[in-house]
Amino acid sequence: MINITVYHWKPPPLEWMKYNVAGFVLEDEAGRGEVLRDDKGVACTFFSGQIKARVTKMAEIIAIKTTMDMDIGSSPKAHVPLIIELCSFVASEWLTNKSYRPWLLRKLFGDIDYGIKQLALFRITVIHRQSNGIEDALAKAGISRSSFFKALW
Repeated sequence: MINITVYHWKPPPLEWMKYNVAGFVLEDEAGRGEVLRDDKGVACTFFSGQIKARVTKMAEIIAIKTTMDMDIGSSPKAHVPLIIELCSFVASEWLTNKSYRPWLLRKLFGDIDYGIKQLALFRITVIHRQSNGIEDALAKAGISRSSFFKALW
């Protein structure tokens, strides 16, 4: 796994997919927003919904785990190299360096690690929240959603 900081969104390399993740926490409510895009930058999947988290970094980790369970791990796209791009430096460190992970979340990270092993290649990047606009808007909208939203094409 490679950890890179990105300042402007750009499509993934040829034949890769990019999964942008945003978490948003407002008082005691949290939402997640995610977009999976192909190497041309075309969105294939959108996700938005409420989650249980107290801080943004946890919202992003929970979003990654949920999507690994629902879509990426069981999809034919799992055989395509994947970049996960998120806004939290701490969450990216948790994903790339097991010794930094909170012990109480070991089951959550174990599930994420299992999903990552199903992928052909995998890379993590950190992007500034302002450059992750669609995902951030989906995360904010997710707080007020009564049900999970998923759109595929």
